[in-house]
Amino acid sequence: MNNSAEEQKEHFSKWAAENLGEKTGIWYSPYLEKLGTLLSQFGIGNGYYDNFFYYRTYKEFKDVYIHITEQNEEEIPAILKGKAKQFPKSYATKKSTWLKEYALMGYEAGTRSKPDNYGGIANLGTILRAYLKFLYYAENPQLIYPKKDHKIPIQDGEFDDSVNYWIFDLGNELKFWEQCKTKKVIGLGWDFLGNLEQYSSQTEIEKKITEMQSSGKRPTNETKSLRTFYKEVSPGDILYVKLGTSKLVGRGIVMGDYYFDNVETKHKHRRKVEWTNTGEWEIEEPIATKTFMNIKSSPDHVLYLENIINEEKMDADFNQIDAFKIWLSQQEQPNGELLNDKTINQKIASLKNLENYFQVNIFGETDTEALKDIKDTVLRDPNYDRYKGVSGSSIDYYIRYVESRPIVEEEYEPYTLTDFLDEVFIDETQITRIQSILQNKKNLIFKGAPGVGKTFLADRLAYLMMEEKDDSRIQMIQFHQSYSYEDFIEGFRPKADGEGFELRQGPFIKFARKAARDPERDYFFIIDEINRGNMSKIFGELMVLIETDKRGKSVNLLYSNEKFAVPENLYIIGMMNTADRSLALLDYALRRRFSFYELGPAFENKTFNHYIKRLGNPDKLLNVIKVINEMNGMISDELGSGFNIGHSYFVGEGFEVNPDSRIVEVVEYEIIPQMDEYWFDDNEKASDWAEKLRRAYHDSE
Repeated sequence: MNNSAEEQKEHFSKWAAENLGEKTGIWYSPYLEKLGTLLSQFGIGNGYYDNFFYYRTYKEFKDVYIHITEQNEEEIPAILKGKAKQFPKSYATKKSTWLKEYALMGYEAGTRSKPDNYGGIANLGTILRAYLKFLYYAENPQLIYPKKDHKIPIQDGEFDDSVNYWIFDLGNELKFWEQCKTKKVIGLGWDFLGNLEQYSSQTEIEKKITEMQSSGKRPTNETKSLRTFYKEVSPGDILYVKLGTSKLVGRGIVMGDYYFDNVETKHKHRRKVEWTNTGEWEIEEPIATKTFMNIKSSPDHVLYLENIINEEKMDADFNQIDAFKIWLSQQEQPNGELLNDKTINQKIASLKNLENYFQVNIFGETDTEALKDIKDTVLRDPNYDRYKGVSGSSIDYYIRYVESRPIVEEEYEPYTLTDFLDEVFIDETQITRIQSILQNKKNLIFKGAPGVGKTFLADRLAYLMMEEKDDSRIQMIQFHQSYSYEDFIEGFRPKADGEGFELRQGPFIKFARKAARDPERDYFFIIDEINRGNMSKIFGELMVLIETDKRGKSVNLLYSNEKFAVPENLYIIGMMNTADRSLALLDYALRRRFSFYELGPAFENKTFNHYIKRLGNPDKLLNVIKVINEMNGMISDELGSGFNIGHSYFVGEGFEVNPDSRIVEVVEYEIIPQMDEYWFDDNEKASDWAEKLRRAYHDSE
């Protein structure tokens, strides 16, 4: 090699290390030195310099880049600015050939254990882009590459951010997987839809699925999976296939556009795939089970799967320290810049030192409350001074990292419509309507008199929509007059050591971010006494984001300045007691963002009457309920239906154990005092109703 090529190599290595990643120049240079020879040997292209360092002008190499990748020239300015543009679909074949031939060459040379081990092979397109950028900025020294201070360690040849990475979960369909391998395809069901190209929008697909189903549940997740498969997957994307919850069985490169295969009997929505690896590998690192999920935003997961498939020996701390380091490299600071390498290494060193000094486990700990306790211990210890300045923030970053991990599904007790109707005293028509309202509006408030079962209904409605009793996807809080934005969203609170304040996330931010990590399942944030709080003060700038058509759009939070969006799979359910005179009316801004469903007493409900009859000696209870129905008529006329006495007063374990005793307690110490409150200015009327209620249970004895 002559000196000019050597000098070019040195210049490239230095520039790449400063702008693309610390090891990028070292990683890519050996490829560039023999790239022309390899392209010819692999049948990808001829007529190029054997050593690509002989290309010394941007204009000359741009033509080479376009010829090999078939990239549209109009997209090159964006690529030069650091934007990861997709390669054209015609490049997918070249990418597949490059990986297969390079791996086979290494296997035949004895440097690779298997001919299909693609671990550590730099992607052809990424190599070419790196050299294209180098030549452009070398000729334009007055310009600065936009990612100069945004180095991401995983860009050092191991992670190609110009493509998407998908996990496809086939459930337990082993037979279909065998067909996928043989025919080099992947497919989705919902065959009755026909060719998805006939639908102009996601809404049309959803409408068709709804027409074919009778559950009344909006098929949002199914529609999203189909639309993603049809619209967002591109040739060249990497696909990983799972069977069951913890078995990886394949890796492939998407080779073609979507098509509908009418000849097949099932899974007719298809794409061609070149399977680079097939087999069986156990997944130990938790990865959420979704039908179809893009994991490009979790590059540590991508590298983990690549290591599993290539049977690379992984350090025991790979999914702890290294994965955390990768995550840190993607975190944006309030000034818009990413954390630099020095800061990242400092935070890692801080946490390692904490583990040694306090004899605790931080890396690998998934209990955020335990991590907060460690932080409090560190800040309170007057003798610990090394890394003291960064230890608290380092633990905070690790807590955020733990909270950012994909949610892993567990087995929970199923919950069906039959289960719901057996324990909630509303009929099927009502609950179908309520589900539809919540799915369409995302935000729903149950309003009604005391004892109509608002809270119980909200809880069971969440179970019904989840189809299982998964309390981890439900969070309930209660508003009060002094509740604030700082309590709900984020705010400054005193530090554990008493020295100053620190920024802490509120329950809504934490729960919303948890829901965002699990987009294919529904989450429910339930607010009791929602009208006791000052809604504009509590929600702040998020008042806009909870609207149905604003879901997924982000704003900067008031204190942290971090980007935040309310995910589409988060439903907000509020409860308001219409009989509380101390409460102000909700403002119109909030009313516009919620649907309202009024609940009344369910004394006439068939399930409620079955429940009453199951209790021992129900006559006494039925007589009392008869009086309450009469009394509710007067209450409605004089005070309004929102002040009626509800059925929940007569539900609970006490009635099942000793209904005779419990009915006396409820009447004397709950209902009669409520009547005294209602008719505080008419003692005679309150006394008359009290006497009627007492006669009702006495006359039945």
